[in-house]
Amino acid sequence: MAQKFNTKQLAILAVIIALNVVLSYIVKIPVPATNGFVNLVEAGIFIAALLGGARQGMVVGGLSGLLLDLLAGYPQWMVFSLIIHGVEGLIVGYFGYQKKTISQIIGLILGSLIMIIGYLLAGAFLYNWAAGFASIIGNVAQSVMGLVVALLLIPIFKRIPQVNLKN
Repeated sequence: MAQKFNTKQLAILAVIIALNVVLSYIVKIPVPATNGFVNLVEAGIFIAALLGGARQGMVVGGLSGLLLDLLAGYPQWMVFSLIIHGVEGLIVGYFGYQKKTISQIIGLILGSLIMIIGYLLAGAFLYNWAAGFASIIGNVAQSVMGLVVALLLIPIFKRIPQVNLKN
């Protein structure tokens, strides 16, 4: 039987998505080669995935990416971001939720690689291969920044009983 989100989980996920979009919208560095930008969206995805699991990571990832592109004026990226960040959150949560540190590291690396390769392919599709390859450095930086922020915030969120994505 498929699990369903309860009201509390939906509310927490909605707040994480909203905070993630706002933080990512405020802290963004334009990348002219791809007509995109580097931001902190990975932080919220990693937090939701590691604290809540694959499904929560997928929801936060996909919706954060889609909404951020919509609100930031990059609608051509919305569907790509929905899929890429959704799969990224799914993978990070699958490997990292309630697992040992090595499994979490594997999940974070795989999720980051999915995002980097996904945007390389999306940039090549939307523009050209040069634009796709130009996105790699910015996306690596985005993953590292998101990882640092997530690792700083996860211990804080774990101490707040109201932020329990599984109950």
